[in-house]
Amino acid sequence: MDIGSDGVRHTVITFEPFLKRKELCGLTDAQIGKRFGLTKDTVNAMRLHDEVPFNTVQKICQELHCQPGDIMEALDVWIIPATKEK
Repeated sequence: MDIGSDGVRHTVITFEPFLKRKELCGLTDAQIGKRFGLTKDTVNAMRLHDEVPFNTVQKICQELHCQPGDIMEALDVWIIPATKEK
C-alpha cells in the first residue's frame, strides 16, 4: 500500500501475541507481572504499545522457551494528516 507524500509510516511493536496467549487470558496486569517477574506498569506499557526494555523480552522468552517473534510483532501504521479547510 503506497500512501504517497500525504502520509507518514510508523512501525509499532505490539505484544498482542503475548497478551492473547491462552494461559494469560483473564489475568490482571499485576498477575501477569508476578508470573514473569515484571511490574504492573511494564505490563501496562506492553498493552499500550509503549517502550518496553529489551530485558523484559528476554525474561518472557526465557520463561516461555520461545523466540521474540512469538510474543511480539511489528505493525506498519500510516499517519495521514487532516486536510486544511480553505
